[in-house]
Amino acid sequence: MTPSSFVIAIAGHSGAGKSTIIENLVSSLGDAVALGIDDYTSSATYPPAVKWIADGADPNEFQTPQFVDDIRALKTGKAIIHPETGLEVKPTRYLILEEPFGRGRDALRELIDFLVYVDIPLEVAYARKLLRKSDFLPWEDDPELFMKNLRENLTWFLRVGRSFYVAVSKSAMKDCDLIVDGMLPTQKIAEEIHQAVTGKSSN
Repeated sequence: MTPSSFVIAIAGHSGAGKSTIIENLVSSLGDAVALGIDDYTSSATYPPAVKWIADGADPNEFQTPQFVDDIRALKTGKAIIHPETGLEVKPTRYLILEEPFGRGRDALRELIDFLVYVDIPLEVAYARKLLRKSDFLPWEDDPELFMKNLRENLTWFLRVGRSFYVAVSKSAMKDCDLIVDGMLPTQKIAEEIHQAVTGKSSN
């Protein structure tokens, strides 16, 4: 019988460095694989941010059935097909998730064995996000598009984005097993999580 995977969820603001922390953890833990909620956008249903906040900011309104099914499969020793790469992902001793709501969503609560919240000032995380070159913010590669999208994003942040991120973080911080300082170097954060996780999973 295949042993159950130990599921680690990493939560924190967009721009907190979660993806890099997860990469470090996969490498340091060895027998580990990672799944990110952003890989499941095509099979997910998300509510409009303004209405979601007005209705009470219930994390369960963010529906990601395939993400949940794949986590459950890997946790119980079954392989999956990754929705983005199309490659087979086999179960490992550790399954690391990027899950913004932590244990806030009913469908995931019982699947998460260890929850880490990366604590960082929202404005720092948001500035990091804006500084990251991407198709949406191409910087000098396309200055006109950059300025257009930057202006729209800043307007969104002031209108609803900040309240949205605060509501998500409140959910993520509930019932977490470890809070790490997101201002520390990524390697130090990963080492702190590694130590805490291996201590917990060996009990």
